[in-house]
Amino acid sequence: MLDFASRIVTEAFDAMRYDWDDNQARFSFFLDPDIPYVVGANAGEVVDRLLIRNGLRRRDIAHWLVHSGGKKVIDAVRVNLGLTRHDVRHTTGVLRDYGNLSSGSFLFSYGRLAAEDIAEPGDYGVLMTMGPGSTIETALVQW
Repeated sequence: MLDFASRIVTEAFDAMRYDWDDNQARFSFFLDPDIPYVVGANAGEVVDRLLIRNGLRRRDIAHWLVHSGGKKVIDAVRVNLGLTRHDVRHTTGVLRDYGNLSSGSFLFSYGRLAAEDIAEPGDYGVLMTMGPGSTIETALVQW
């Protein structure tokens, strides 16, 4: 782990949140239908801040492990970061096989990458997850 960067999308603070449900006496998760576009539109800013701070560019990243928060979320991140379908293959595979596993889903994507045994010493990777408060969390890693 080399570095971390996060972003709270304040203009969409309540678009992803937990609400208390009095009728069921438990929390329920609220997800605004526009959240994929909110995440996609803001992913580049947090990733670029992380990379620039470390003297890197997006093209320097060999491995992208993204939260499997739904097809629209993955597509929005992929398009806004200029990634290929191959770049997010682990993420889409986790979504296909298990669904949205919440913020920790990137760990399942990491497991798939590790099983491929293709990461070389010195390769850089970006881990990305999202959560309530419309937050985007990233980490820069190197093998």
